[in-house]
Amino acid sequence: MAGNIPHVVVVGGGILGASVAWHLARRGAAVTVLERERGVARGVTGHSYGWVGTGSRLPSADPACFALEQRALAQFPRLTQALGPLPVAAQGGLIWLDSEEQTLAMLAEQQAAGVSMAAVGRERIRQLEPGLVQPPGMAIWAPDDFAVEPDVLAQRLLAAAQAEGARVLEAREVLALQVQGARITGVRTGLGIVHADVVVLANAMGAQRLARQLGQELPIHEAPAVLLRFGAAQVPLRHLLYGQGLEVRPGLGGGLLSADDFPGEEGMAELGRESLQAVASLFQPECELSLQSIRAVYRPKTDSGLPLRTFLDGCEGLYVMVAHPGVILAPALGYEACEDILKGQVHGDAYAC
Repeated sequence: MAGNIPHVVVVGGGILGASVAWHLARRGAAVTVLERERGVARGVTGHSYGWVGTGSRLPSADPACFALEQRALAQFPRLTQALGPLPVAAQGGLIWLDSEEQTLAMLAEQQAAGVSMAAVGRERIRQLEPGLVQPPGMAIWAPDDFAVEPDVLAQRLLAAAQAEGARVLEAREVLALQVQGARITGVRTGLGIVHADVVVLANAMGAQRLARQLGQELPIHEAPAVLLRFGAAQVPLRHLLYGQGLEVRPGLGGGLLSADDFPGEEGMAELGRESLQAVASLFQPECELSLQSIRAVYRPKTDSGLPLRTFLDGCEGLYVMVAHPGVILAPALGYEACEDILKGQVHGDAYAC
């Protein structure tokens, strides 16, 4: 540590690593980001759906996580003020469940929790989404929800961190942690050792592999999901859409994205065919949808469901960040992790931002 300026190595160039790197760099820390791939945000972040908002979730299903996400959402205006306009692909969302009763019940819960949402009828839905062939009789309009391109946002954060003096090194897989006594002193990569005062593990399930080298077991697990990308002769969608069992949004560069549950590797091809048919049925034939890609994404989740941000017990200088949904929580988690690291102790609950 030079004077009071810590050198922090951030392992992982996804959305969480990018956020903590930017927050630390703008506070004067010497930051080095090590990314395994040739290009940042190509792992979980690069295949995330990017719905920012409370969406179709019921507050009563997990009140603690819902409240946490609400607080985290309040950080996005601060991010916009610092970085400029975010890479938003769509503003506002339409949501409807299997019945009007279910939809209205969800609306009542969200409104009671302070979320800005309103019921809209078929005519208003047609105005919002003229491309829908058969709009529902009623839906929820969520004007504050939006879709962001997670990989572009991570790249913007890392570029801003570099402007503050951070280094971003690609194709630098971390093979092991360097340990002296009970203290972490850096990391070993295929190209040598990088020394650090603090090492931040923000590399999804890769954090588990490195923690296990120290005899530690992180309370995290993989939670696979599927991201589908569709090409379109005409992009038929203006907003986020959650309805008829589908979750669909426009892409920033064109086409559509959809998220779905993971059916197992053996079911991926069938899911691709069924999803193309289901999404295409929402819109006019002239949209000419085609399936461009289907990808299983192995997201890291904590066993508690709450984000993990903490120094690891018995490993001085080692900090861990794991969270889902990472895109929503990243601005808040990056700020809180920065405060923890600069002050040398966790502030608040290690399982909360």
